[in-house]
Amino acid sequence: VDESIAWKDFFFDRYEVTNRQYKEFVDAGGYRDPEYWIHSFIMDGMELSFDEAMEHFRDQTGRPGPSTWRVGNYPEGEADYPVGGVSWYEAAAFAKWSGKDLPTVSQWARGRLQFHYTNYITVSRSNLMGSGPRPVGANDAMAAFGLYDMTGNVREWCYNEADEGQRATRGGAWPDPTFMSGWVIPKPAFDRD
Repeated sequence: VDESIAWKDFFFDRYEVTNRQYKEFVDAGGYRDPEYWIHSFIMDGMELSFDEAMEHFRDQTGRPGPSTWRVGNYPEGEADYPVGGVSWYEAAAFAKWSGKDLPTVSQWARGRLQFHYTNYITVSRSNLMGSGPRPVGANDAMAAFGLYDMTGNVREWCYNEADEGQRATRGGAWPDPTFMSGWVIPKPAFDRD
């Protein structure tokens, strides 16, 4: 992070977005209301209509929602787990619905600010090289500004375009090795892993 940059104030949520929080968006009709989907849907260089794009944002049973859900709901007992299985478009629509924005790559790096002596501790407490996601905040992996799970658990989508048709993710996810924790990982904007 370039310390010579004059930063405007911005806020982060302390924890990742949970399944419970995301379900409020789904139940409120977030997948039916184009008001929250403000970005052009581009797949393989072609622009999709709202209805065409929504066909790609279905759960395992064909209902609107994350790819990891079934019958319009998250797995039992996982209300406080981070929502996963959402594309960049879904993350951006949720942010708009909740009155927020996705962070830029630079904002994410600033929020995760690590001091040399705390980086090892934070990464070692993070959910990297794990067997699956864990409830938000359960890892005791707090960054310098009091933010949890910025490393591991699930990747965070950032606002920035990485390459054509791709957006930046940060933080690594539970199956990733520790050395990926600070990388910018480009993913197709429709990717839902």
